[in-house]
Amino acid sequence: MAGPVGDRARPSPWWTPVRILLATAAIVATLGLVVKAPCAVDAGDRWFSEKPVDGGASYARLCASELPSEYATTGLAEAVTPWSDADGRWPVNAVSLPVGALQSATAAVVHAVGGADLDARAARDATAVEHDRAVHREAVAYTGLVALGSLLLLLLALLALARASLASNALRPWPAWARPVAALMPLAASPLVVLLIGVGWDLVGVALVAAGLAAWTAGRARVAGVVLGVAVLTAWWPATVLVALAATALVRHGAAVGRLVASAGLTLAFGGVAALAVATGDAVTEPVRRWLAHEGGTGSLWAVMAELGLDVPSKVVVPTVIGLWAFVASVTFLYAARSADVTQTARYAFVLLAALLLTGTTYAPGYALWLLPLAVLAHPVWRDLLWWQAAEVFLVVATWWHLGDVTKPPGDGADVVYVVAIALHVVATVWLAARMQLSAARRPVPAPEQPYVVDQLGR
Repeated sequence: MAGPVGDRARPSPWWTPVRILLATAAIVATLGLVVKAPCAVDAGDRWFSEKPVDGGASYARLCASELPSEYATTGLAEAVTPWSDADGRWPVNAVSLPVGALQSATAAVVHAVGGADLDARAARDATAVEHDRAVHREAVAYTGLVALGSLLLLLLALLALARASLASNALRPWPAWARPVAALMPLAASPLVVLLIGVGWDLVGVALVAAGLAAWTAGRARVAGVVLGVAVLTAWWPATVLVALAATALVRHGAAVGRLVASAGLTLAFGGVAALAVATGDAVTEPVRRWLAHEGGTGSLWAVMAELGLDVPSKVVVPTVIGLWAFVASVTFLYAARSADVTQTARYAFVLLAALLLTGTTYAPGYALWLLPLAVLAHPVWRDLLWWQAAEVFLVVATWWHLGDVTKPPGDGADVVYVVAIALHVVATVWLAARMQLSAARRPVPAPEQPYVVDQLGR
């Protein structure tokens, strides 16, 4: 092991820790795009294959992505606005307001660069447009742009976290300059980013949560509230971060919490009014209906029961899940508020979100990205994080193979690989939460004059 740095040692003037961090994230994400390059050949035929089942070939070859079909089958290829069914021509694209805006903007760039004749497409049958090779080529470009945009947002969030960490450690002795690299490198070099970039919009929520925590760390509670409010508008899960942050800081930093909650509430109210103004009824109710009907559940304990032949009806599953979620959220809030330790925000948020996802009706592959930044901020230990991510990667692959009929046995037998992957995922997530608890028990409580320090960030 290397010894301490001498008095004459000088870091590189160019390769600063922040630049190393950003370069690592860019290389890892680029590797993910390179790995997916075979999926994009021949106008993305692997993405649009319908044999042996819908999307079966893409699942079997680990080319699964919701983005190409999102472009080709929801009207984006004709510049149809999300949340609209174009008088029944396309199914309603039921997405959140920020994601819908990003979808429209990305599709507009694809149309402008590719010179698409939107009027000619609108005059054709929707099915013909959906299977048009030119549309498929544009869908490949659309997927690439979404992946690059997600990477850019992730880099900006990492930059914000690193700068906030450096500022909070500016008066401490060396190696304060290297702490952001040590604490944030597991996020920048995550195998999950390699596997899941270009699969969906999940990295947008990850980047917004990271940026919101960075704003809080820098002492800008109102900005943190706005950013986290936008994150909640993008996907529901950042609400767990907002709850944990407000709870841990409530006792010792009540004024800052008030500014945080007020700005987040105003953002959510404004976004909610805007969403109701542009969305049709189906766009609002369809996701809720699917959840209440327990449709399409994969990767969860309920999916294991269904795979083993234990078909629990929705009227039992949904009330059970709602009750468990209410109980977990209440207990987590009370414990977090009792601790009054804002440095534990990421740990409480990870435990809360993990409990909600483990008991929920579905655990889609992209959900692992939701837990990733919280896991890294709460417990930046490479060994533990890699073990947990190995289980998550196995679950993603097993889920795709299950959906592609690769590991399903003939007849009505259970998919053993799929069941084992879900079990390992549950065990690994609970184990990581336990490791966080043991680590927190040995951690000193920060001084009261340091109210904006995210869990272990920069240590």
